[in-house]
Amino acid sequence: MNELHRQACVGELLQVWKQIPEEHRPPSVWIAEHGPVALPDSEYNYPSPVLNAWLLNDHGVTRRDPQEYVRFMTVQSGRHWAWGAPPRSIFSNTGRHPIGLAGFAPVAGTDLITLHVIWGGLWGQGSHYRYDAQAGALAWVADLWLS
Repeated sequence: MNELHRQACVGELLQVWKQIPEEHRPPSVWIAEHGPVALPDSEYNYPSPVLNAWLLNDHGVTRRDPQEYVRFMTVQSGRHWAWGAPPRSIFSNTGRHPIGLAGFAPVAGTDLITLHVIWGGLWGQGSHYRYDAQAGALAWVADLWLS
């Protein structure tokens, strides 16, 4: 994945986040870029390493050390550097300190990019996109899952 693809993915996540009604929008979102994944990719916990990470909030999108994201997920999961579905504690459905999760990865052997968002609890979506070079943005291809 090159820098144009990466910027398009982060830009798409920012736009989706801004479209959420403010009362439902998580104030912060961790974004992780993963290495290539295999088809079919219907999960949001990619088996590939975290290559880059960002934190999105009202101040914009800030690049962070990928190990900060891994550390966050590790502390929340309690599973010592390996995790599956994010634990409910990440989303703090009590209303205290909610945080969203998002990620993207190229699909190996294709021109697809898989992208997911989890805004909290059971509110999320995973989709495939393609990079549209003329638009400099992602073009939606298909939804993989919706909750």
